[in-house]
Amino acid sequence: ERVTATRSMDTVPASFDIQVTEKYPLAPDVSFKAGDPCQIKIGNDLVLTGYVDRYAAALSPSEHTVRIAGRSKSEDLVDCAAFVGPIGQPGFQVMGGTALSIAQALAKPYHVTVSSIAGPGAQIPQFNVNLGETAWEIIDRNTRFSQLIAYDMPDGSVVMAQAGSETMASGFSQGVNIEQADVTFTMDERYSEYEGHLFSTMVFANDTGPNAPTLGQVYKDPGVPRFRKRYIISEQSNMGVPIAGARALWECNRRYGRSMAANIVCDSWRDDNGGLWAPNHLAPINLPALKLPEASWLIGQITYVRDENGQHGLVTLMPKEAFFPEPVGM
Repeated sequence: ERVTATRSMDTVPASFDIQVTEKYPLAPDVSFKAGDPCQIKIGNDLVLTGYVDRYAAALSPSEHTVRIAGRSKSEDLVDCAAFVGPIGQPGFQVMGGTALSIAQALAKPYHVTVSSIAGPGAQIPQFNVNLGETAWEIIDRNTRFSQLIAYDMPDGSVVMAQAGSETMASGFSQGVNIEQADVTFTMDERYSEYEGHLFSTMVFANDTGPNAPTLGQVYKDPGVPRFRKRYIISEQSNMGVPIAGARALWECNRRYGRSMAANIVCDSWRDDNGGLWAPNHLAPINLPALKLPEASWLIGQITYVRDENGQHGLVTLMPKEAFFPEPVGM
């Protein structure tokens, strides 16, 4: 009766929600059970590989429905404790490695594959896993330290990447495939200057000497029409100056990217070549009625929907700067 499946660059894991009627409502068994492995396909195209999280049945005088909800395999990285070593004999000391190799070690006990299309990432020194941390918290931290992003793939694996440069075969155009759209332009969270500092207490301190490494670089947003200053405190002692400057640049880019967003309801799940709309792909947009100049923005999230109103793609797009990863120190 209804299906939604969502893939996003900002949210891990990918998820699905399906509402169906039962062919044999009085049968003693159900076709799907919570915990079952599953795949979601659109035609021959795989969209999600994961597990059924919830099975919920409802009965009323007019209907008998079943709702099945689940998430990608990476849900176990997001939900569960981080450790390395064999199941039953976990270790809590990571001897170091690259962001990719550490992610692979943390994901291995949960049978999740991690790969990278942007190199192995930075070298991470030895560290101890804190009890209570999830695997994803560590993977996300190391990935951002390497200036990479990580998100789900249809086969249930996780990929490390940078904001994409691949373009869909077609885009979204008013009067062609857009059924509904809204566009937002904001200025309240943008600043004309971003200045990075290592510590807030060192900005005016005299006892650190005139050459104290407190200041990163200053970055300007030429799109802000008046003077608006913002100090960025990196709160990092290791690699403080580079991180302070990188944080200031990231704030400038990220706030610019997030100040523009288009939410589109399109009439298809696919582009003109038959490919499914996919996160981290650029797509051209033509929405003159909403005063949006022709642009090519990155698909940040796609939800495939089929319900009583037909089949639709719910797409969120922003400039690619919106998805640059936040720099962090170690």
